[in-house]
Amino acid sequence: MKKLILSAIVAATAMTASAASATQAWVGHTPLNARSGPSTHYQVLGVFNPCTPVHIVAYKHGWAKVKFQHNYYWVSSKYLSNQSCHWAPKKKTWGHKKNHYYNY
Repeated sequence: MKKLILSAIVAATAMTASAASATQAWVGHTPLNARSGPSTHYQVLGVFNPCTPVHIVAYKHGWAKVKFQHNYYWVSSKYLSNQSCHWAPKKKTWGHKKNHYYNY
């Protein structure tokens, strides 16, 4: 009985440690949709700017569950990088007929 309880405690500790650990990642060089679930069928909750740092907490079928500012989102994992980068929003540009502001 003691072996069974000890095994359960060790297994629970291992699961908790792996669930609590998060991998640092950065959004790639293009804006990235943040969704409510791991598919394009889920609602877009927002858009991450390029080079935004996130913490990956899970993977599912090519999607990564990320933690950002105390919230969880799903993003396509192929657009994440394991290296930091720098991004600044584009400045106002003037077209021939209209003002254009690009803010990703």
